[in-house]
Amino acid sequence: MSLPPIPLAGHNVAEDFARDGVNTPPGLPRWALTLWIWKLRLQRLVLVLLGTALVLMVFAGVISRYLLNYSIFWIEEAVTYSALALYFVGAIHGTWERGHISAGLVEVIFTRERVHQALGVLASALSAALAGWMAVWAWDYLQFVIRRGTVSLEIGIPMSWVVAILPTSLALMCLYFIIETALKLRQLLVGRTLA
Repeated sequence: MSLPPIPLAGHNVAEDFARDGVNTPPGLPRWALTLWIWKLRLQRLVLVLLGTALVLMVFAGVISRYLLNYSIFWIEEAVTYSALALYFVGAIHGTWERGHISAGLVEVIFTRERVHQALGVLASALSAALAGWMAVWAWDYLQFVIRRGTVSLEIGIPMSWVVAILPTSLALMCLYFIIETALKLRQLLVGRTLA
């Protein structure tokens, strides 16, 4: 799914997002929509950079270990931290795209569309509450790590840099689930399909 261009005068980017069916709040002012789009572009850039770094580090590790008989000790730790960040940024982006895994059992049991919509609102609300609750826990953990001043063993970076991805990603996921809940609730109450 490609992002639309930065909004120009007379062009309604929110309508483009609505047609794509993603979690963009309707009625955003132009400046907020521009920030929203840049945030999404930054997410994608971080995903590409982390994925590329991960592949290059694993490749370098394999080459150094099996061809040169030399281990680069810090590479395994860097791969672990990069993979952690990649997973969480991917989860953020998957939440924005509404790329959730679904078994579709609800559609089999309940055949009425209104029931599907009501259960969708409930599922989104529960997901928002769970992501928010986990974000609070992750924030507490980040504060604990900062107070302890822990540093990674091999690379020597502050562990707070690594742990910071947890509350950040969970807060963004919570935001996306709140938006999804609001849009689904509006769809249920108004009775027409929205983004």
